[in-house]
Amino acid sequence: MIRKSSILITGASGEVGSELINTLSKNKDVNIVTLDLHPLSSNVSEYVSDQIIGNILDTNIIEQINLEYEIQEIYHLAAILSTRAELSPKIAHDVNINGTVNMLDLALKQSKSQNTSIKFFFPSSIAVYGIDNRKHCYVEHEALNPMTIYGCNKLYAEKLGLYY
Repeated sequence: MIRKSSILITGASGEVGSELINTLSKNKDVNIVTLDLHPLSSNVSEYVSDQIIGNILDTNIIEQINLEYEIQEIYHLAAILSTRAELSPKIAHDVNINGTVNMLDLALKQSKSQNTSIKFFFPSSIAVYGIDNRKHCYVEHEALNPMTIYGCNKLYAEKLGLYY
């Protein structure tokens, strides 16, 4: 079986994911694969080659993606956001940290099998800075003081990514 050259988007059914699909789909040569707990809305699903309904914690799904696709870029948008993270900190940790590690592992496996670098996009969040720093200007890695579970998860996952 020949693996399909693809871009993977996790958390694709959200607002940012939908806009990203719209933007990437303007390049007609791109094969977009999504991984999300929820189906995509009908206004973007037509631009996606393969829509995988599943969890970034499911290593069987991730292994299947690794076998079936030749991933060029990963846009990792899946996360448990602030309000829900405060209500379920363990689930937030599992998804925001362990799910990110799973995606980094996938990128590493793909990089080794293709003998090339895989682009990994992991958007941060203003939540890593906390609320007291709004009046000051800092460079990106200064004054990190997350006040929420989500902010802590994003900061920790970002630091994990530096080791991959």
